[in-house]
Amino acid sequence: MSHHRSAPILPGVAFITGGARGLGLAIAQSFAKEGARGIVLFDIQPPNTMTAAHASVSQFLIPDGKCLTIHGDVTKEEDLERAVAETVKEFGRLDYAANFAGVIGPLSATWDTNLEDWRKVIEVNTFGVWLSMKVQLKQMLSQSSLSDLEPGRVEQRGSIVNCASVNSIQGGAGTTGYTASKHAVLGLTKAAALEARSQGVRVNCVSPGFLLTKLLEPAMKVAEGQTSAALAGDAWEGYERRQGRKASFEEVGDVVALLCSPRMSLVVGHNLVIDGGFTINENPT
Repeated sequence: MSHHRSAPILPGVAFITGGARGLGLAIAQSFAKEGARGIVLFDIQPPNTMTAAHASVSQFLIPDGKCLTIHGDVTKEEDLERAVAETVKEFGRLDYAANFAGVIGPLSATWDTNLEDWRKVIEVNTFGVWLSMKVQLKQMLSQSSLSDLEPGRVEQRGSIVNCASVNSIQGGAGTTGYTASKHAVLGLTKAAALEARSQGVRVNCVSPGFLLTKLLEPAMKVAEGQTSAALAGDAWEGYERRQGRKASFEEVGDVVALLCSPRMSLVVGHNLVIDGGFTINENPT
């Protein structure tokens, strides 16, 4: 009897919101490296960004693999329904979803925060994740399980990983919108996980630590002395020291991809923190 693995890690089709850059793109690359036969990048980014993302993922695809780019907004149900329909038309099913479209929003004290700016964070980060899950779950629950599972594994009709944050389990002054949205992502992940677990679909979330994504660039450029300067200069270096070191996008991408694998079959409703020990470190430096 062979003691080697008898099935590929991720043979199915992956759908990534916010997939055209940053963490979403790194996740798409990880899915491709692990053998996914289909990768779908769903994003609101302009055509040049989508084209570059397609090329970046395609270099890692298996010989018969394919990458699709679909422009759309996670806050619009019709965009998500169209994207999932295109995915199923092309590949026949949807096996893995990573919901990583998001915004940072205003970095200011509660009493100084504009209502519409605060509302947008909730709209994208929380409502967008919930709406993405709604459409993805409808498809996953309508399809059969992956066919090439290892012997003894329970069926997996789908797996979803949502983007939370270390702000899902802690907070920071000047981040009420972002922190509220990420606490909410953790809550809706737990609820959806319980709804779907008996039907062969797993739902989890991850909480990345401090990585310099495109979303953070505006905050990093704020002049010192302003309320929004909390992420600039020495402060960011302090966060990285507390985290232990600089982190790479690929590290998050690999965690998300592996969390979708049937090898994680008993992991349901979990918030996997990817922060190098930041949130367990009582020493700020």
